[in-house]
Amino acid sequence: MMTDHADSDDSSSDSSYSKVDFYEVMNEVPENYKGKVDELNKILQDKNQDINRLKELAISDGGLVISLVRREAWKLILNLPSTDEQLYPLEIIKDHPEYHQVDMDVRRCLKRFPPGISYEKIGVLQKELITIILSVIKENPDLKYYQGYHDVAVTFLIEVGQNEAYSIMKHLSSNHLKEFLKPTMEETSYLLLHVFPLIKKLNPELEEFIEKSGIGTIFALPWLISWFSHSLDQHSKVVRLFDYFLASPKEIILYVIAQLIYSRRDEVLNTECDMAGVHTVLSKIPESLNFEIILNEATKMHKEYDLSNVKDEVEERVKLEAKLLKDQRDENAKRKKDKRFARNQEHQEQPAFNRAFRYVPIWIRPRMRFGLLFFGFSLAAGLWAVFKSNNN
Repeated sequence: MMTDHADSDDSSSDSSYSKVDFYEVMNEVPENYKGKVDELNKILQDKNQDINRLKELAISDGGLVISLVRREAWKLILNLPSTDEQLYPLEIIKDHPEYHQVDMDVRRCLKRFPPGISYEKIGVLQKELITIILSVIKENPDLKYYQGYHDVAVTFLIEVGQNEAYSIMKHLSSNHLKEFLKPTMEETSYLLLHVFPLIKKLNPELEEFIEKSGIGTIFALPWLISWFSHSLDQHSKVVRLFDYFLASPKEIILYVIAQLIYSRRDEVLNTECDMAGVHTVLSKIPESLNFEIILNEATKMHKEYDLSNVKDEVEERVKLEAKLLKDQRDENAKRKKDKRFARNQEHQEQPAFNRAFRYVPIWIRPRMRFGLLFFGFSLAAGLWAVFKSNNN
């Protein structure tokens, strides 16, 4: 049976939106977003909350703007229950087979915690993060933890606290993140195959260049499975993207990836057309990149160009990759077989003299007989010397 996690403290607990004097935080809101935040506040305070309008504001420039709004709005956008979910105690989930992997990943994600936070507080948050992740996995035995899941979870933990972060992660694990939590990466790889057709729609030359480089789609895997949280250092940018992803159809991230690559087309096309050169450019996202433009273009493209339009091309890519993989496996198997055959042939095709040589007594083998003769003469000379001395 699940219980509330005992290690949680007041500083990380969820606070009620209604208990906060909203206008006390308005001084922290940029001037160009104050009107938007005011509208968000009215929606959240209204008894008949306009969820569609809330989603529109989350998608539009600046997203939900501040943590206070996100704490309430994210639950409403996902239609989550207002009651707190319960988590498994840490002492129980320590026995889970994936505990050690989760523990190692959580300990390595120190950069994701707010700057200036004490080591003691980080320790508390790490325990809460482990509890969130393994409570979801334990509650859903079909789910398989993956590296990058903790990056998503820590974002929600920092922004809304443990209980609500758990509710959100539990929901997303059955929806937006579902394909990534399968035992294999087949469905995740299939999703990534949609990226190149989308790039081709935007710029055929760019798509052809990237294809020719041989980089594949592996560079975009962390973007997809962690919602960019693993690849961006600025927490403000990460939560802005989360606003957008939570309020959009789950496939929208493929359009964001395509638009991001397209936005850097000049850098890509001006580099060497090889795997190393293109990977160097695309694997690192510049901090100066304007995501608002990318998100806006992704939204427009999603409305104009459905993924069903590239289904046939994706299926062809699946067949091609399957054939390439089969050819590679067949080639590896053939090489191993050829090596075994060559070793056998080498053994069987040795000259009869060489094969018979191993059965010849050692003292008459050509390479050994001179050494043995020398030893024999030395022994005979020694015995002769002893015999002569005894006679004298």
